[in-house]
Amino acid sequence: MRIIDPQLETLLAMPNKIAALLGYIEWSSGVARFHNGVSQVVWDGETYYGVGEMGDISGIKEGAGSDITLTLQTHDVNLIEEAIKDDSSGGNIRLYLAAFDENMQVSAAQLIYAGLVNFTPVSYGEVPKIAVEGISYNHRWNMPKEHTTYTAAYQRSLHSEDSFFDDVESVTKGPLSSYQSNQAVGRGSRARGHRR
Repeated sequence: MRIIDPQLETLLAMPNKIAALLGYIEWSSGVARFHNGVSQVVWDGETYYGVGEMGDISGIKEGAGSDITLTLQTHDVNLIEEAIKDDSSGGNIRLYLAAFDENMQVSAAQLIYAGLVNFTPVSYGEVPKIAVEGISYNHRWNMPKEHTTYTAAYQRSLHSEDSFFDDVESVTKGPLSSYQSNQAVGRGSRARGHRR
């Protein structure tokens, strides 16, 4: 069971409680900050823009898997084109539960989800939708082929006679002081110094 921050718990227990989900997604062109209400909310020096009923979050369940989908319905063609072109895969996703005080200022917030962008599909219908599929950090470690450091030892564990990465360690340790022009890359398989 998740432990709720005492200040947040107190605010949520009030008769006239006001709460919202705040979130951000890292895109290659910048960070998108949003909340599930309307207008703008300023928290921790950053502005979060309300998506209201045009936004949706699915998949957050206590004790269940941590894959989520964030969806935004929009008629903004420029926003859709940007989402298609801007690869956000691997960017961080954060969602916070926030509570407001009587002055409609965020008084307390707690992180409720942290993960990575897996995929950002766009679907077309009466109202186009931009979806962001989020996965947990643990998911990355379950995909060693996509997230591994390639070394000579690793390559030989896959292909025992493959020497492709044999010189990686020596190259990363210092300058190529033994470089000779007759060993240049791109001279073909008959170049001197070529190894199989």
